[in-house]
Amino acid sequence: MATAHSQMRTMARFSVPGGPPQPVEFGYHAVLDGRAVINRLARELPPIAADLMEIAATVFIVDRQVPRPGRRDLDTGSTWAREMQVEMPVRLPEVWNEHADRLADLLAWLTDDNWELTFTPRIGKLGPLDTSQGFLFDTIPAGAAPVLFSGGLDSGVGLATFLVDADAVAVSVDTNNWMQHVQQKVLRELDAVSGHVCVPVRYRVSARGQKHAAENSQRSRGLLFLAAGIATAWTLRHDRLQVFENGIGAINLPYVRSQLGSQAAKAMHPRTLHMAQSLASSVSGRPFRIEAPGMTSTKAQLIRKAPPGTDQALAATVSCDTGFSARVPRHLPCGTCTSCILRRQALHAASKAYLDAGVAYRVSSLERSFQLQAMRWQETRLADCLRQPDPWNALILEFPEVLDTTPLTPTEVVGLYRSYVHEWEDLPEAFRPQIGRTAAL
Repeated sequence: MATAHSQMRTMARFSVPGGPPQPVEFGYHAVLDGRAVINRLARELPPIAADLMEIAATVFIVDRQVPRPGRRDLDTGSTWAREMQVEMPVRLPEVWNEHADRLADLLAWLTDDNWELTFTPRIGKLGPLDTSQGFLFDTIPAGAAPVLFSGGLDSGVGLATFLVDADAVAVSVDTNNWMQHVQQKVLRELDAVSGHVCVPVRYRVSARGQKHAAENSQRSRGLLFLAAGIATAWTLRHDRLQVFENGIGAINLPYVRSQLGSQAAKAMHPRTLHMAQSLASSVSGRPFRIEAPGMTSTKAQLIRKAPPGTDQALAATVSCDTGFSARVPRHLPCGTCTSCILRRQALHAASKAYLDAGVAYRVSSLERSFQLQAMRWQETRLADCLRQPDPWNALILEFPEVLDTTPLTPTEVVGLYRSYVHEWEDLPEAFRPQIGRTAAL
């Protein structure tokens, strides 16, 4: 009986209304590997940091396993939101139960789901981020700052720019070997041209025994990435984390009117960063800051700031909604998703079209791209708003989502979208499709 009780307290369980509880145990149902982080930092994650990373990884695995309503159900009036009940064993259950509502609010914002979270004491075997080994010396340069690094273009440009003036600890999360390969390649290219030290650390998070996820939206990725950065910062005894994301991609206004809530991903949205920062400060009992220096810049503006000699590193980055999928033949970026198109648009606007020309896309032509039509229709609506006597109120009426962009000011948001609209004006003919009526749906 004691053994069964112990096993219950070392694995998480989740359920949805009408369904039986299902287990999530690291090492059996899922992988959370932080050995590369612990060994490189030469120190163990403190309990609050290990808890946060395990919570985020558990949520990510649960998010993959619970399918949302299908298209037919959505067409008949169902929402795509889910009811999620999750019980997780942690080292500091009193702390996490005290702040469970704050964490649930962050998850609700990211995923549109209702999360009921319960935390129990971890009893029995060690967790995936616990270690019994000792460490002789610290391997991290004094003052090296933790930064998030995804392998995407924004994070590549941001890290390259950061390394001009300071050392960094680049924190990554990978979910498959291809994602890890891309991240490592970009970091090698940056290391070859940077005058400062960049120490890479990475977490591996993946589900076991699943060839395909039951749910592909996986909007909880934002929490997973931020948790990795925050946990590593705590371990390094830092009180801040650098995040590199352009404002257009971070705010991610809906392209079409039928796109609601977290159907437009919010992983690095200003409100997401503010909520994650507040959660980190509350659970740790000391102030924590997430700094996003590119939030008032477009992607093209960030690219223009890239230091000389970094073209090879930027070319190796991947900015594609499916570009890190292990199931994509030859791992080619699609070329036509909104992330790919924003990358291509930004490279042209930043006078680095030659970097786009060197990429092999699964589909290189944008001629029949519905996504491009939707992006140009959004840009047309933005331009109309910005021509009004009061552009901020015009933006609110057309895109109510801009009200969620605090702590950015209205002046900053208006300036951001003015720059973005201007960047579309001088692009090649390939970026000027005939906007069909379906783009407004």
